Amino acid sequence: MDHGHLHKVLAHCPLCQAAYPSSDVRLLGEKGTLRLFHCTCNSCGHAVLAVVLETSGSVSSVGLVTDLEVSDAFHFQNAKPVTSDECITFHQLLELDSAGFCRRLLDMHT
Repeated sequence: MDHGHLHKVLAHCPLCQAAYPSSDVRLLGEKGTLRLFHCTCNSCGHAVLAVVLETSGSVSSVGLVTDLEVSDAFHFQNAKPVTSDECITFHQLLELDSAGFCRRLLDMHT
């Protein structure tokens, strides 16, 4: 995909419509004609993960609003998926001691 197509597809924040500076649109990875981008809006502060696919001259994209910084997105794109057992364990922890869990989270930020 040339820079001209990229600019048209990822030109504006989908939330506030402010223009993205090209420096705030980062390529995280690609596989064939599929590319994953992280875009940060200087205007509203939101970030978007965007999957862009180019086939036979057409371009399709899907975006997901995220709180991930670009460095987090780079880190997590190669992380192992969360297993169903880990989900169940986390659910049980919340069910048994959600107040304690929330206190520990808050303590981490103070």
